[in-house]
Amino acid sequence: MISVTLSQLTDILNGDLQGADITLDAVTTDTRKLTPGCLFVALKGERFDAHDFADQAKAGGAGALLVSRPLDIDLPQLIVKDTRLAFGELAAWVRQQVPARVVALTGSSGKPPLKR
Repeated sequence: MISVTLSQLTDILNGDLQGADITLDAVTTDTRKLTPGCLFVALKGERFDAHDFADQAKAGGAGALLVSRPLDIDLPQLIVKDTRLAFGELAAWVRQQVPARVVALTGSSGKPPLKR
């Protein structure tokens, strides 16, 4: 991911920033894949709620949280209505910032050897 501040993300995702405005250069939804200072996205599904893992994210080095409700934790939080939608919007924004060519492979044969 490219470097971005929480205040920039607040504008991009139409969220509410609580806490310090820090710069982030990585994002994850998995507490096992945290890197120091990254953004942890707390997704919520039918059988899980990653908001419950905010303490683990902090212990693992997360610099900030993308959440759908304020949490009682000492980390900057960007609060949005829906973290899943915001995660997609963030991905789309990052894609627009990177001048890379997108290639799509279709069909039912030939893809596995090509991807290697």
